[in-house]
Amino acid sequence: MYPLFGIINIEITLRGDVKVIKHIILWNFQEGKGSEEDKLKIKNELEGLKDKIPGIIKIEVVTTPIAGSNADIMLNSTFESIEALNNYQVHEEHIKVAEFVRSITCNRMCMDFFSVDD
Repeated sequence: MYPLFGIINIEITLRGDVKVIKHIILWNFQEGKGSEEDKLKIKNELEGLKDKIPGIIKIEVVTTPIAGSNADIMLNSTFESIEALNNYQVHEEHIKVAEFVRSITCNRMCMDFFSVDD
């Protein structure tokens, strides 16, 4: 059993080729938010967590969606394990960044999944 965010337990059988956990978040900006300064702050602060929180393999923030997209900003991150993702979720540095992100975004969507890619 693996605790997922400390709330849900899931039982899985890991195949030999599963290597990492992907954590993808999409947001829209609240009305009147989403300036270039806001985008840069979110990008720099989230991407800066890689050097502050153990278990993050890769973290990328996309702030320039192409036409036809229905999200304004995306977090694409990769973790070593479920435990690393759970640690990230409650880490004080992540919580600080998340507070700012929540203050200017809405319509958050999240997908976490096992992947063979890093």
